[in-house]
Amino acid sequence: MTRIPASGRLPVEDSLFDRLREVDPGIATLSVTKSTLVATSHLIETLVYEHGQRCVLVSGFQHGRHWAGERDRYLQLSGDHDVIALFAGRELPAGSGVDHVGLRLRTGDPLAQEWFVLAVGPGLAVTLCGLDGDAHSAAQAPVRQAERVFDVVWSLDPQVAAVAAQVVVAGVRRTAPERAEEVAALLAEAGRRPPSPVEAARASDALLAGMVRRVEAVGRREQQVLAAASQEKSVFLSRMSHELRTPLNAILGFAQLLELDAEQPEAQESVEQILRAGRGMVGLVDELLDIGRIEAGGLNLDLQPVPVGPLVAGVVSMMSPLVASASLVLRDRVEQPGPRVRADEARLRQVLLNLLSNAVKYTPAGGQVEVGVTRTPDAVRLSVSDTGPGLSVGELERLFTPFERLGAAQRGIPGNGLGLVVSRALVQAMGGQLEVDSRPGAGSTFTVALPAAATGMDADAEPVGDAEPEDDAEPRVRT
Repeated sequence: MTRIPASGRLPVEDSLFDRLREVDPGIATLSVTKSTLVATSHLIETLVYEHGQRCVLVSGFQHGRHWAGERDRYLQLSGDHDVIALFAGRELPAGSGVDHVGLRLRTGDPLAQEWFVLAVGPGLAVTLCGLDGDAHSAAQAPVRQAERVFDVVWSLDPQVAAVAAQVVVAGVRRTAPERAEEVAALLAEAGRRPPSPVEAARASDALLAGMVRRVEAVGRREQQVLAAASQEKSVFLSRMSHELRTPLNAILGFAQLLELDAEQPEAQESVEQILRAGRGMVGLVDELLDIGRIEAGGLNLDLQPVPVGPLVAGVVSMMSPLVASASLVLRDRVEQPGPRVRADEARLRQVLLNLLSNAVKYTPAGGQVEVGVTRTPDAVRLSVSDTGPGLSVGELERLFTPFERLGAAQRGIPGNGLGLVVSRALVQAMGGQLEVDSRPGAGSTFTVALPAAATGMDADAEPVGDAEPEDDAEPRVRT
């Protein structure tokens, strides 16, 4: 939505909105879309319809085309109340029946340049007036009707309603003088007994209840739309993965055959690039599928007591070649067999591999990566720390955004920006949290906090306590 500044508006003659602001400069204003304005107008009409005593409802319209959809409701309202529908612009459709419920301002009423609803009666006074910022802008971009932005005055104050009634009567007297006295008399009679504080509060409660019901209905519709979209996305990702895997497997297969026959260094390098790119694409497809399954609630987890020590040892062993090629030191401070966590072993291994891979990729040569564990009475915290460049506050805010790589692509660091997104979702699905602590120049620490396995299942593990591993314990070091 685009807000139009007041200075960019074309002048509006006899604006009800401006008149109300002049009378009470402190009156509250809102900026809302036309769809919200329409919904609120319908709530006021419902309040009038359910009011116990005869009221007057005044509505302003810009064009006759609006009347066709509103006529039946106004005719129903006019059986118990006086409805004055003020129209401007082009002629109304034939057979509109406007004489039954109001009048048309033949020469074009300035009030019709605004959206307004005025409801007055014994013990009732509600004013809603919106100035269309998009329509009154000297230079405007095309905006969908439902998204047009209005500046709105909204009040249950009888004095505000009285001022609005004066402006309405003046507009009628100017453009349809033969009906002016009729409108003035109706409004004067309806406003003879203004609402008491209790009546105003009850009207406010009724309007608020209607708004809450509408918000709930909109929320339910949005949830249905999101659920349908999520299902469609999951189906799309599943089909896409199958369609991509077939050619990718063929590419990788032929590349491996070429690798066997490649003798020249140039040919070997070309084949290695094909294999790296192909494996990267397979990894991207797998991560997209994981995100789709998690969001759709279709991720199957096998939660079992998992010993932390053997799992970490296996992950560290798998990472050793990458650590050696990066000229780093990898320290493993996890005792054997260590505590047990309640987790899906394969998915926890995937998370740790991702965290260690990131730590190795972002730590300069000669740096250090460390894996550690701390325990509390009901949780186990696995941490992966590095001596890399660290992250600023702004980077931390964007860290878990899909495909956000924080400038890593410009530094030639491989990846697709989905690993941490998937890792956090997997940890949360296992009932844990993925936390990060980082500062520029001080490295980063990613911590996976998971529920400890039940005591009965953890009989062969070390006693659970609050202490961290002994500082003088000899860590396993890999370079």
